[in-house]
Amino acid sequence: DHDHHRSVWFAHNKVNGLNFWAENVKNQVRQKDWIAYQDGDEESIMASLLGWFAEDGSEQMEQELIAAAIPLSGGELALEFQTTFRCPKGAAKVELEKTNFGFLAVRVAKSISEYFGSGILTNSEGQVHEKDIFGKPAKWMDYSGLIGTGVGGNRKTVEEGITFFDHPGNPRYPTHWHVREDGWMGAAFCLQEGFTITPETPLVLRYLLHAHSGKYSLDRAAGMAEAFGKRPEFVITPSPERHTKFGVKRAP
Repeated sequence: DHDHHRSVWFAHNKVNGLNFWAENVKNQVRQKDWIAYQDGDEESIMASLLGWFAEDGSEQMEQELIAAAIPLSGGELALEFQTTFRCPKGAAKVELEKTNFGFLAVRVAKSISEYFGSGILTNSEGQVHEKDIFGKPAKWMDYSGLIGTGVGGNRKTVEEGITFFDHPGNPRYPTHWHVREDGWMGAAFCLQEGFTITPETPLVLRYLLHAHSGKYSLDRAAGMAEAFGKRPEFVITPSPERHTKFGVKRAP
């Protein structure tokens, strides 16, 4: 019931007074360049450079995005993000206004939502449902419920979910959350107050999504959170390969 809620996305309302959350505006986040794209057995990584452009074509903010797909046992998957928001060339600052909407948001399948399906929202503090979670700080958020898999005679219903982790190195950790019983959850970085980015002080944020099978497990989520907190950040380095200028690796 929200056209601009699509899977996993970055957006913010507002940047320099401009709406980058809704789809009925002409402000857009567009890719400017590829940085790196590399496969691996332990993780596959994509890095790109994005620009947040106003309707008149002026760049309001630059975003460096690194995303890593990490295969886990049992067919599960972790998706790790590291993103750096900077002033565009020539800008003295970027103003991120106070808002519930931004930056990273997740929309779950209809059957996993509380309103449309059988799902349950749970945070790291053991609180459940939108009423008791909305606007409160937490180290992570989970949305789990039933989903149909397979086709024809092989179709079955299983329990699955997504746990969304804030990194302990992020500013304002643990983040406040904007969650909805209709199926979405977002790490609301500016829920309580705005934030100013300058050329000397870019904003770096790290998040992890764990697509898990079975019911939500507090113990497992705590273990994932601990491992994520200890995992080194990504760094972009010159690449020894001839087909690309840059590579991505974990910091020592």
